[in-house]
Amino acid sequence: MSDSRIEAKGTGQRKKARRQRGLVAVLAIAAVALTAMILLIHNSRAVPAKVTGLTADTCYSQVTLKWDKAAHADGYVIYRTDGGEIVKAGETEGADSTGWTYEDYDHNTEVTFTVAGRNSKAHNKEGKQSDPVTAAYDSSKYAQKIPILGYHKIVTDEEEVSDAGMKTGLIIKESDFEAQLKYLQDNGFTTVTMDEFYDWHAGKKELPPKSVMITFDDGYYGVYYVAYPLLKKYDMAGVAFCIGKNTSGETAEYTPLQDEKDQYIKQDVIEKTREEYPRFEFASHTFDMHNRVKGEKPALSFTYEQIMDDCKKNEQFGFDYLAYPWGTYSETMQKALRDSGYKMAFAYNPYFYAYRSDDTYAVNRIKIPGTISMDDFINIVEGNDPQYNNPNAPEVAEERE
Repeated sequence: MSDSRIEAKGTGQRKKARRQRGLVAVLAIAAVALTAMILLIHNSRAVPAKVTGLTADTCYSQVTLKWDKAAHADGYVIYRTDGGEIVKAGETEGADSTGWTYEDYDHNTEVTFTVAGRNSKAHNKEGKQSDPVTAAYDSSKYAQKIPILGYHKIVTDEEEVSDAGMKTGLIIKESDFEAQLKYLQDNGFTTVTMDEFYDWHAGKKELPPKSVMITFDDGYYGVYYVAYPLLKKYDMAGVAFCIGKNTSGETAEYTPLQDEKDQYIKQDVIEKTREEYPRFEFASHTFDMHNRVKGEKPALSFTYEQIMDDCKKNEQFGFDYLAYPWGTYSETMQKALRDSGYKMAFAYNPYFYAYRSDDTYAVNRIKIPGTISMDDFINIVEGNDPQYNNPNAPEVAEERE
């Protein structure tokens, strides 16, 4: 065989081998594509697996459902019943959307939920529903009323204070205040922040049965120098309602009460404390509505425009909440606060516990005078003092609506 024929034969064999390898590659690719297509068709036609792990976290006005991810589900349908007809309560989108909140919950009614996976690629085909879970609100587990304690001046024990000064409720001695904080700590109380209380009032959050809020009116600087270290010592929350016109500038050094005019927390302390201990908060006591004008309380005599102007001047301090001077308010002032973006406002009238039924812009507080006995303080925070209970709170709320 000539050299040329041998070379031609070798070339043909190499071409044949290349064709065979190419065919194998094409077949492999086709096999992969076919497998993928089969899986795609299978998945598109698959019924979602039964939903498992369904739980219900019940709050005063809503129920949060959670469950495990179900195979083949790209969304979920939620059903509910209160003992009658089973109805669709809602649905979610996305395979990972394994949680949903029912926001129309009536805490006086037990509601049962089930959840089924849904596969939209299979024309919204649903899987088997989960085992049912019942949401029942247990009022004994959570706070149903909260004492909001109202203080003013906190002074050291060494300072001389007249009996008249103590009786006004404006002044309380450091040791008495600490004894009250110690009682709260030793007896399992939780002090709450403004936002925590706001969410509780709205029914979006639950708080422990022994919850209390500590507030200080007027922003006296003794609240920072005397009360604030005690709050930190006992790891407690508190809020100082400051008068805006008294707040700009730097806070003076502390001096004994008998040697001074009233001194106030200033903006430097507000900024510093917000950074180092956020649980001690600051809010508004208006900018300049804490002095009578022609013998009238501004909350009752000011126009809407005047109140809006006062709110505008306080914007520099970043206040979200307000306590009314003297606890006095009007519908005009409430509207101005809403329109100015305040989330909530606090009063002293009547002297009752705070309920969820309270008007958001007239939340009840209890004034704590310097002459209060420890027994009376305990009765108040434990909810046992009948003069501070408001049995008509729900009816009052219905009348407002």
